[in-house]
Amino acid sequence: MTGKNSSATRGRRPPAIPEPARWLAVLLVAVALPTRAAVTLPGQCPLRDHIPPAAARYTLVIIIDDLGHQLANGRAAVDLPGRVNYAILPYTPYGKRLARQAYREGKEVLLHAPMSNLGLKPLGRGALTPDLSRAEFDATLAAALEQVPHARGVNNHMGSDLTRRRTQMEWLMQQLARRGLYFVDSRTEAGTVAATVASEQRVPNLSRQVFLDNERSPAAIAERFGHLQRLAREEGLAVAIGHPYPETLAFLHEALPKLVRQGYRLATVSEVLERRAPAPAAIAEGTQYAQ
Repeated sequence: MTGKNSSATRGRRPPAIPEPARWLAVLLVAVALPTRAAVTLPGQCPLRDHIPPAAARYTLVIIIDDLGHQLANGRAAVDLPGRVNYAILPYTPYGKRLARQAYREGKEVLLHAPMSNLGLKPLGRGALTPDLSRAEFDATLAAALEQVPHARGVNNHMGSDLTRRRTQMEWLMQQLARRGLYFVDSRTEAGTVAATVASEQRVPNLSRQVFLDNERSPAAIAERFGHLQRLAREEGLAVAIGHPYPETLAFLHEALPKLVRQGYRLATVSEVLERRAPAPAAIAEGTQYAQ
């Protein structure tokens, strides 16, 4: 009986599955399949940060300064979405930990090198000052770089005095050139010669154009961020420095994910310099923040 039934039904076509049932089956199979986890390699950012080249007309470089003293604010800063840069002070309790976290998350790390200021404010350990001999200067810089793992470059912490001094800037840039590092002039002093000397010594460099949080109110930060965007629209590239203040971090957590739709892309300093983009014209506004 079994063989007869099999023979009788061998030539028949299976009954058609109704169209709605067929689509339901496809959907159920798709839901059941395992999804592939997004992989982030060192030096890359998650897919959420990817901006199609055609959609990004303007480039923003954002550097968060003064990291290392506080862990909670430092972690919140490193968690900002997108390709943000982090300038870390040497010899701070959490500097190395935050530098390694930023590197793991595909962000960029700089040494935030303390430099002498006109206000004679305390600088802490690792400061570069005009009373150092050349040998002491080089040793101080080398030791500070050892304190910040994965640093791709240097920017100045304070420095309204030292960045005006051509001799010390030549010493600094010669060391950076030898190590293959770049320099970002924070422009805490309108009379700075740092970027000029960097170019003379063939050190890739950028200059800060906007301080985001001289005034820490949300309205003031929003105004400065808008100014940054306007500069980027005018020049194609704009460079800003902010700090790990709760107000700044809250604003950036909200604002950065919206940049894609507005035609902006976030970039690391090294990305911009590797493309041989010209450094934007330095603007001497905001120098009252850091001395």
